[in-house]
Amino acid sequence: MADLYFYFDNKKIPFTHGMSVAAALLRAGITDFRQTQVGNLPRGPFCMMGACFDCLLVVDGMPNRQGCMTPAKQGIRISRQSAQTILEDG
Repeated sequence: MADLYFYFDNKKIPFTHGMSVAAALLRAGITDFRQTQVGNLPRGPFCMMGACFDCLLVVDGMPNRQGCMTPAKQGIRISRQSAQTILEDG
């Protein structure tokens, strides 16, 4: 089976089939996914079931994606969510 990976801040992150982005990042030792708007404090996954929104990431240019609810896919590009609110058009 081919090695599966995605990019997080331009670093290759390996994952296995069926993992969420958050699970793969945690397994790689990455625990801070975004910063709070007040104080720029690091935040990372808490509930791992889509209820807390502490695992927000930018996935393939789309902001406000929950890492715990996003399936890891080959070659996707992910970055930390800015402390500033990102509003989408629409």
